[in-house]
Order: sequence, then C-alpha cells, then structure tokens
Amino acid sequence: MLDLYADGDGLVLWFRLDSGGLLRLTDTFRYRFYADGPKQVLRGLVQKLGRYLRGTAWVRRREFWSGAVIPVLECTLSSPERLPAVQRLLAEEITRGLTFYNCDLAVPQYYAWGKGVFPFCRCDIEWEGTALKEVAVLDSPWDPDAPLPDLKRLRMELTEHPHIPLDRGNALRIESEGVSFELTASDLEDLLDQLNRLVAREDPDLILTTQGDARIFPFLWKWARQGRGPFAFDRDPTPPPRKQVGQGRSYFSYGRVLYQSTAFPLFGRLHVDEDNSFFYREAGLAGILFLSRLTRIPLQALARSSPGTAVTAMQIQRALEKDLLIPWKKGRPESFKSAWDLLVADKGGLVLQPPTGLWERVAEIDFVSMYPTIMVRHNISPETILCRCCPEPVVPEAGYNICRKRKGLIPETLEPILALRRELKSRKKAGHPEKDRYDGMQKALKWMLVTCFGYMGYKNARFGRIEAHEAITAFGREKLLAAKETAEEEGFQVLHGLTDSLWITGPHLTEENLGRLLDRITFRTGIPISLEGIYHWVVFLPSKVSPGRPVANRYFGLFQDGSVKIRGIDCCRSDTPPFIREVQKDLLLTLAEARTGKDLEERIPLLMDRLCSHLEALQEGRVDPCLLVIRKRVGRPLDDYHAHTPTVSVLEELEAKGITLFPGQRVGFLIKEHSEPFNSRTPVIPETFLQGNEAYDAAKYIDLTVRAAKEILSFYRNEINELFTKYHVKYNIKQKNIVKIDSKKSNLIF
Repeated sequence: MLDLYADGDGLVLWFRLDSGGLLRLTDTFRYRFYADGPKQVLRGLVQKLGRYLRGTAWVRRREFWSGAVIPVLECTLSSPERLPAVQRLLAEEITRGLTFYNCDLAVPQYYAWGKGVFPFCRCDIEWEGTALKEVAVLDSPWDPDAPLPDLKRLRMELTEHPHIPLDRGNALRIESEGVSFELTASDLEDLLDQLNRLVAREDPDLILTTQGDARIFPFLWKWARQGRGPFAFDRDPTPPPRKQVGQGRSYFSYGRVLYQSTAFPLFGRLHVDEDNSFFYREAGLAGILFLSRLTRIPLQALARSSPGTAVTAMQIQRALEKDLLIPWKKGRPESFKSAWDLLVADKGGLVLQPPTGLWERVAEIDFVSMYPTIMVRHNISPETILCRCCPEPVVPEAGYNICRKRKGLIPETLEPILALRRELKSRKKAGHPEKDRYDGMQKALKWMLVTCFGYMGYKNARFGRIEAHEAITAFGREKLLAAKETAEEEGFQVLHGLTDSLWITGPHLTEENLGRLLDRITFRTGIPISLEGIYHWVVFLPSKVSPGRPVANRYFGLFQDGSVKIRGIDCCRSDTPPFIREVQKDLLLTLAEARTGKDLEERIPLLMDRLCSHLEALQEGRVDPCLLVIRKRVGRPLDDYHAHTPTVSVLEELEAKGITLFPGQRVGFLIKEHSEPFNSRTPVIPETFLQGNEAYDAAKYIDLTVRAAKEILSFYRNEINELFTKYHVKYNIKQKNIVKIDSKKSNLIF
C-alpha cells in the first residue's frame, strides 16, 4: 500500500501490485466518536447533530484517567468529511458538562488503526471494480527488514535563491534517473506544460523537492488556477478538492520564533519537501519510510510532522488497542502546589558545573535513553501518577505516588520502541551491510524518545501531565547523583555532569576499570549506562558574557579514536558564516593532532600560522562572499522592529522588491565594504541578490574570525591577548589599520 487519504465519504488507497501495476481503490469508513454526560443533555446533542449522524448507540468503554469502564454514547458520522463541522458544534457543548472522546483523530490514521493496515505494508487484497473488499496484512510494522517498494524518484529544486519567485528570474532544476536539466520560467504556460508532460512521462512515485511546499508548488498551483494551464502533478484522476494554499505559520517554541511552511501534498503520488521535513533531515528516506509504517501516518503527513506528533500517534494506537477512550481538548489542570512544593518538585535535570580549562584523560559516560527508560521502569504515565489506589510516595523529593496495579499507557508505548532501537543500534555497530538504513531508522526512533519526555510537560499534549514530567526529572536527578557517588567510590574524580552524562577522570582511568564502574552504576540505578568515549583531552569553556563562570554545554575535546566532539562554540551556531565555521573547524583539526596538553601548546605556532593564512585570504578579498553570509532568524514583523539592525535593513530591501518574510524565517546578508565611520549604520547586501563578486568588509570579518580563534584557544594558560602578542598577531579594530599579512612570519597588524 503506497498511500491513503480521505475523499468524501471514505478513503482512497493506492496499491502497487507484484506485477508492477498501480491500483486505485476506495473504501467506506464510519467515523465514531463518544460522548459522556447527563443523558438529557446528550439527547439534546443528538438532536442538534441530527443531520450529521448516521446513528447512535450506548456502549461501554474504558476511561483513560481512572481506568474504569463507563457507559458512553457512541455517535457515528454520516460522512468523515462532516467532522470539521461537527467539531465546531461539539466545542459549544463542552461548557454544558459534556466530555467528548475520539473526535479529533486524523481520518486516514483512524481508518488504518481500525483496519490494521499501515503505509507500505505488504498485503493480500480483494476488490470489486474500484471498491476494496478485503485486505490482509502480510508483514509487521516493527520488522526493520520488511521489503519496501522501490520508489521511482524525481528531484526538483530552484536554481536561484528561494526568495526569488519563479516568475522573477528563478528557474527549476530537475533530476530524474540520473539526468539533470533546467526549466526556465520565461513563459509560465510553457513551463507548466513542460512540467506536466515531464511528470506524465516519468510517472515518479516520489517527488523530492527543496522549497517545494513554500515556493514551487504553491506558485505552480496558483498559475494553474489563473487559467495558465492544468496542474497535473497528482496521479489521482479525480483528486479531492485542494485547500486554499496560503502562507505558513509562525510560532514560539523553547525561546525561539519558528516558521513552518504550509504542506502541499499530492494525491496518488508522494511529495516530500526536504526543507520542510525535520524527520527527513535527521533520518533520511529510510527513516521516514520506517516511521510512516510504525506510526501509521501516511508518508506525506509524517514527513511534515514533529516527533511529538509521531509519538502521540503511537500512544493513540496503543490506547485504541486497549479500548481506551481518548479525551478531546484535555482540560486537566495542574494540582495545587505551594511555593515550597513547586520549588522542590520542579527542578529539571541535574547539572554539575565543570571547572573551565584543559583536562587530560577524561571519560564521558552516558545513561542510555535515560528519561524514556525511567518512564518504563517506574511506570510513569499521566494516568498512573498520583493515583488513588496506591498512596505510598515513591518519587524522590516530590513525594508523588505511582500506581502499581495497572501499567501506564506511556510505558507500554515506549517499551517496544526502546527494544527496537537497541536492536537497530547493535546491527549498525556490528557493521551490518544495511547499517546506513538501520542508522536512519534508529535516528527516527531516537527523536520520538527524546520528545516523549518533553511532551509529558507540554500543556497541550494529549497525554501530558506536569506531575509526571516532574517525577521523571526527580528520578533522573537521583540516578545521576547515584552515578556520581559510585564513580567517586571507585576512586574517580567527577568533573562535570549534565542531565544524563558524567565526565570523570583519575589516575586509574582504563577501559577495564570503566567497565566495572558502568556495571555498578547500571546495577545501582536500574538504567543502562555506556561509555561515550575516552578523551585524550577536553576543554571546558567559560561564559562569553562572564569569563569567570563555566557553562555546562560549551566544550570540545579529542576522543582516543581520533574524532572531535564540539558543543556550544561558533561552528555549532547556525548564524556563523560558513567561512568562519570552517576556519574554526580547521583550527580544531590542527589541535586534534596533539595527544597531550604539552603537545597542544607545541602546536600553537602552527595554529597561529593557519589562522594568519585564513586572515590573509580575507584581507586580500579571496574569500567567496557567499561563504561570509550571516543568517539570522526574523523575530517579528518588520513594523514591530524599533532598532535599525542589519536584519531590518535586509527586510526593508526585500520588501521594496516585493518579497515578504515572516517571523521565524531566516534571512541572510553580507556586510559590504564601506567608507563611512565605523559607528554608522552597517551596510549589508541581502543574500537573495548576491552574485559572488561583491566587496565585503574585511576588517569586520577578520574581527569575527579572530573571536572564533580565541574561543578555542581558551585552554592556553596565559592570557589570550598575550598569546596573540607573542606571535605578533596584533589588532586594533577602532583604528581600521589593515596591512599586508605575511603568514610565513606570522606577522599581522590591523
């Protein structure tokens, strides 16, 4: 089964036959939801919904929070397409004391859960005409080796910057069967005609695009609606009506404003926009194919979903298997806490601040999937925390009780996911021929496991509860503290701790002693812990704002296997220009040749020489301006900005060209060469219009590059400015005195 989607009264399903042919079938679907409340009010509800309902019946189902079997009114819709109208009416009834269940489940998934099918399953089918009669699934979604169809792919992307519309000088690059060519948009009707004929001739199963959701398909569809030609990308000859395509949405998450484009799925054919798919970026095609099977979310929807949506889908599936009622518009408030109770319970993960500077022979050990394993081991779930039947307090510090009589929905969902990820990781580690595919699969599972903890404390999460979130972190703090104490009992010095990881050192740091330590920690905590690696050396960096203070997640180090681990420095930041990112990585690789602190100091002259050669290239204008682009996230609408920053300058210039960016989108710019005083308004060139031959502000980029170099030189025991003076690298940014660099003599003055 390649795809399924709602259409009118039922579902459309696409199958690829063993012979290679395609089959489009339809199936009816009876959408059922449930209501609980006073019978008199329920009778009024049935009258109000009369024309939307096929029928009603009293049934008994299990309530999620209490686990009790209760009588509820089962309502069957006359057609799934009536669901949005019914939801609007139900929202008005909540205030009358009614509770509704199962009334906001996605139609394709609800159908798949009920029928036991899933995307890309192998199955035996029986059909009559165009109607599906019977379907029998032949494989399991949990099988990582289940055969998948060989999807014929076509790739499509814009040749110029995506901010430039197709009708203003942009073009399309198409790649199919190893052949690549470009289509220009000088004539819109001709472009649509060429694309339609190309898709009909190639007949791809999957179209991969870059900016397809945001830029390509909305423009093509708009032109088609204006009568410039048909939009023939759908394989379905009679596709469902396509919703009006508008701009995406801006939203706030974890302190940042983000932007998500509207989805533009195809019917009968699959479309994945690489720029609009978190899972595709993290896990690749193998990961999203596997996760689509596992979650029963059709591929196009899964590709555009968040990890939270994916793990929630698996929780819903498990709830349906247990015949649990799934609450709609969860309104369960947080239990009352005094200020002291809140201070005790809501602490988050444990962090032990590291001593800044260089440390040699350090081991990093990490708990394996700590928070998901805690949920499974301690039966932490929204309905099990603070239950009424098991009053004994078991959660450290918070003193919450957890039910011991029934297994929670969340642990039941996570347990098989954890086991499957362990299996996939072991196959990858063993060097299996399919290790790359297994790696994509385990990465997809990893992000679901990471998210399930955060969703537990998310107020809008369907199966969230803040007390469960607090219980998980309380157990996490206890287990990290137990690991620290165990390490110290074994004679190790603990340098740093961060939520689920410890950095330890000691004179007897060997793999044999570490193995014994890991076994003791696993036995004591009940959570498996593994060795991330042993560092030849690691540098814990101080705060940029307060140099005397350590920062938990800013460090870099060299493992014994030769790999370098970096966290929180400039080359990890998305707004660092690519050139400066590569310079910092080059300097790190120069240091990576050293195995001891003494070796590191001996490599400083070579590092300074490498730095000078990069600065010389900057000063002489030999760096591609496109590699100096600084990308910032738009934080608000243009009219809401008060200070005139470079971002505002770029937004104003784009607005003048008829290009509007929304909060959460990224904007790039080059700081161009100028002769005005240094404190004047910074002149910039939008990345959108870069040609690659622009003159840039060499002094500004030299300053940024030197700052990046200083960041990784913080391990040096003397003052960094004294280090630069020692190697004759001097600068005075206010004087703007730039002269020729002689990298051979390591002599730079600017």
